[in-house]
Amino acid sequence: MNNNIETEELMLFYDRLIENIKQISLDASEQIDKLKGFAVADEIASDFSDIAKPYAFKLFKNEWLSSEQINLVNKIDEKLDQMSNNKDLWTDEALTRSNEWKQCRELAKELLKLLL
Repeated sequence: MNNNIETEELMLFYDRLIENIKQISLDASEQIDKLKGFAVADEIASDFSDIAKPYAFKLFKNEWLSSEQINLVNKIDEKLDQMSNNKDLWTDEALTRSNEWKQCRELAKELLKLLL
């Protein structure tokens, strides 16, 4: 019975991880529309660091993610961390125009391909 609960919990983590990575991979206009009323860039980054990353590590620890997949999670995290030093990257305009956000989307799309 314990294994079933653990499996169900891991399935939930996996689904939430996919949902979050899909959010990062959306075009800027879709992100802005989906998260209207929030500081969109901040919300995307905090959802990743507070939800997706911890879930990804639990999944990796339980052998639900490969080394390649967790490496991409780490790359996205590192990119967002580097970006946090530049306040100009945390606007809706930056979501639309910056190469940094474009790179985050590309990494997320690459990760999605490996997860789905």
